[in-house]
Formats: sequence, C-alpha cells, structure tokens
Amino acid sequence: MQLSQRIIVIDDDRSVRSALTNLLQSEGYATLAFESAEDLLGDDAALREAALFIIDVELKGMSGFELFRELINRLKNPPGIIISGNGDDNMLWYAINLGALAFMRKPIDIDVLFDHIRCELSARTLRP
Repeated sequence: MQLSQRIIVIDDDRSVRSALTNLLQSEGYATLAFESAEDLLGDDAALREAALFIIDVELKGMSGFELFRELINRLKNPPGIIISGNGDDNMLWYAINLGALAFMRKPIDIDVLFDHIRCELSARTLRP
C-alpha cells in the first residue's frame, strides 16, 4: 500500500484534536482527525491515505492500544505515535513492543513530535 503524507489524529478530546491538527497543518501536513477508533476504522479512505497515526491511549470505546493492534492487522507496518496524559513506563514499553514509533506523554513536546514525524516520513519516501 502506497502511503500519502496525511497524518491521522485520533483523540476523544476535541481541544487536543484541534490543537494537533492545526499545528500539523501549519507545518504543511495534510491531516484528518477522529474522535474514536471506531470512527477511523469505518473510514476506508482515511486508512488508505494515512502516512502516520497519532493515537491517544484513552479513547471512549476501543482504546488506543486496541486501535493500534487493529491497524497492525489491517495495514502493513502502520507508523504510529501513541500519546497519553496519564502515561507511565509500562505504557511506554507496551507501545514500543507493539511497534509504535514513539510513546509521548501530554503535554507533547512539539519539537520531539516533529522530529519523529520527519524521520518516519523521510524514511518512507526512501523505501521502495
């Protein structure tokens, strides 16, 4: 599956969704935002167009970790950054063991977030 440069944000907190998408768009990234895992999973076009997922752990309904496991089942090596306002070292290790690019605690360090995004998107453009 050929990936675009669209970044998908999944967070049930409207202010976080809005802040992240506005910030990403200000840097030139195309974005889509979803309130829940179920909303994202019901949008085949968004899944096809995704270059990277930013997923909050604590969502209403399916959790962010459950969503990331489902993305792994549906997509080949989905690049995901897991975020949480209540994260601990166990969550960090769980996210990394699942295959996430990073686990970031809120408030998110924007410079580190952009470093992860640029690294992943440039690596993907170099892969055949």
